[in-house]
Amino acid sequence: MLRTIVIGLMMLGLVPQLMAQSQSDSLSMATATVWGHSLKQQVERNFAGDTMAINAYVKGIADAFGKPTSEAPYHTGVLQGLVLAQRIGQMQNLGLDIDVETFCKSLGQFLKGNSNEFTRESANEYINECVARMTPADTVDAKAEQSFIDKQLQRSGVVKTASGLVFETLVEGVGEHPVLNGKVKLLYTGRLSDGTVFDSTEESVIFDVARLVKGFTEGLLLMRPGGIYRLFIPAELGYGAKGIEGAIPGNAALDFEVKLLEVITK
Repeated sequence: MLRTIVIGLMMLGLVPQLMAQSQSDSLSMATATVWGHSLKQQVERNFAGDTMAINAYVKGIADAFGKPTSEAPYHTGVLQGLVLAQRIGQMQNLGLDIDVETFCKSLGQFLKGNSNEFTRESANEYINECVARMTPADTVDAKAEQSFIDKQLQRSGVVKTASGLVFETLVEGVGEHPVLNGKVKLLYTGRLSDGTVFDSTEESVIFDVARLVKGFTEGLLLMRPGGIYRLFIPAELGYGAKGIEGAIPGNAALDFEVKLLEVITK
């Protein structure tokens, strides 16, 4: 039902590169690299310098796809692995060819300090290329979608930026705004113009501000920590005329409710 990590990845629009491995292996390693960067912060925070604990954590993630044990760091890995297993399943259901064994092996190597031929940027590039090769999504009427966005301006406090983004403050936060080269921790729900939820977080997620669709990035720069905001993003600032198969039609306007939990500048 939820496609949180898929949408997060699909927000990254970069350039493809050629890979020596099969598409399945390359996609699996690219996905492991992207998630590895997020998980590595947790590993360094909880198990810094403890090789045995890191090995147990990595084993727990892999075993969460079917082989639990009772070691403490392992259980931490199991908890994360259960989330990853669900998200990998969602990506597979969308038609992305990710091999679980290759993913777990590559993720484990990354968390232990070993790298493959992917960088975080090139991994995102490859995933984006795989998504682009999928069958185009259905399309909706562009004029009707723009009308949906324009109607939001009838409410007090709703503003439209020069780019066409429509921004609403539900609860104002306090503190510094996010910066373009920083990260944010947030919760959000994404809906289509008809109210259909296409994406929703069950727990907080961290994104690079600059690596999201244009409308989401622009909206984040207007927010403050602790605030709750609503973004109405026209297709040209979202997923465009192609959309995302199985999730977002082409020409679709996006309606995001976002709670900004933390601004991460380091």
